[in-house]
Amino acid sequence: MTWGGFTEAELEWQYNARETVPDFMTYVERCVKLSEETRADLKPKNDVRYGDGPKETMDVFMAADAGAPVHIFFHGGYWRSQDKKDYAFVARDLVAAGFTVICPNYDLCPDVTVADITQEAVRCVQYVYDNIDDFNGDRDRISISGHSAGGQIVARLASYDWEDVLGVANPFCGVIPISGVFDLEPVRFTTINKDIKLDEASAADNSPMLDAVATDTKMMVVVGRDESPEFVRQSDAYAAYCGRSGVTVPVYKAWGANHFNVLEDVFLETGSLFAHLKRFLKA
Repeated sequence: MTWGGFTEAELEWQYNARETVPDFMTYVERCVKLSEETRADLKPKNDVRYGDGPKETMDVFMAADAGAPVHIFFHGGYWRSQDKKDYAFVARDLVAAGFTVICPNYDLCPDVTVADITQEAVRCVQYVYDNIDDFNGDRDRISISGHSAGGQIVARLASYDWEDVLGVANPFCGVIPISGVFDLEPVRFTTINKDIKLDEASAADNSPMLDAVATDTKMMVVVGRDESPEFVRQSDAYAAYCGRSGVTVPVYKAWGANHFNVLEDVFLETGSLFAHLKRFLKA
């Protein structure tokens, strides 16, 4: 046994989404195609640098009008893979709804640690906040979301001490972790850990499930109903953990969605949660 009574193979199936969805490449290829179309149509500002790291760049999909709400989306890939350009599709219908959408890259494990990635995400938010006028944005309407590892990133950002960095306690009008990993301990016992190299201490240090949650946080958690039981459990457990701190966090389970197509439910106008996303962000 490895963790939680699971065998090694069972834990790999629970946490390695490629094991759960055998035809995952079908969904990946569709997202890449949608993203290529979005980039061609919207012509973003590509590779805007927010920090000194090799991958500390972001693509900016600008709203047409100044003073727009700004949404920052952090991609997943278990902190070790993926690229912002393949998630450009999340911007398509939000830009049409009047948002500026920003898709950052960040350096990847094993070149950096999971903790380093959090600090890169902090630098990204700080850059956006300090240069909001360059993006036709409204500093009081910045929201963040992230998928998979990106879900862990935005949950960590929600509990970060922003006073020292920005002079405000909470720069976000909304936080949306999607299919996130909030307790990193079980990931240590999967093949994923060959790259991210967590030990017991670093798993705990980087687990949002152990972070203090600001009581004024506005958050909703999304997970695909067809994801592995552990991904669903982690989403439910994190929302309950926030609730014990006095923060009400609803969990939305996208019907029929797995780990690879849940973003379509959230960010595409045809998705079951897109209208709710706009209401949540008060677009």
